[in-house]
Amino acid sequence: MKTQYFDYHGQHLIVYFAGWGTPPSAVGHLLAPQNYDVLLCYDYRQLHCEFDFTAYRQIRLVAWSMGVWAAERVMAPCALTSATAINGTGLPCDDRFGIPRDIFAATVVGLNAANRLKFERRMCGNQQTFSAYQQLAARPTQAQIEAELTALYQALQQDSRTDLIDWTHALIGNKDKIFPARNQRRYWQQRCPIREIDGEHLLFPQFHHWAQCWDGTE
Repeated sequence: MKTQYFDYHGQHLIVYFAGWGTPPSAVGHLLAPQNYDVLLCYDYRQLHCEFDFTAYRQIRLVAWSMGVWAAERVMAPCALTSATAINGTGLPCDDRFGIPRDIFAATVVGLNAANRLKFERRMCGNQQTFSAYQQLAARPTQAQIEAELTALYQALQQDSRTDLIDWTHALIGNKDKIFPARNQRRYWQQRCPIREIDGEHLLFPQFHHWAQCWDGTE
């Protein structure tokens, strides 16, 4: 796993787990609350993390898409003030609770440059958001996203544990074309409060402040 750390000399920490194949710059525009540092986690070819979380009084977790599954495995030992899942579940390859298995497997087998663009168009939902996403800094290479997806798919077959952390919020984009909204609702309805947003799989362009992820306000 790769990380980017922003030290604002805060006593508290926001930890973000990205979606598969997405750059940390996808959330680079979000403003942090006063007294918070920010740690961005991405690229799940392996999930080892050496970061020292014990230095912080409060830790708020924000995980998007495949980052929900990854975060459960990395952040389980940490005491969390809040944990927000955005357009993802703890069973990301699942017919009832995640991305249908056949679609997930077909994505792994058929991933190429053209299909990557199709996926990103579906993730963004409209041409304006897609064009902006294509301009983001440090987007991973084709080889990197293929290797990451292969590693994730293999790991998902071996580890289907859920509820390794206590999620406090689930945000669902009602137009999500990647993780079906109905499957997300089914997964989260007995676990934590759900907030639905009129949006696609990529919701962050609608936000300008990290606090909107866990309470809808600044």
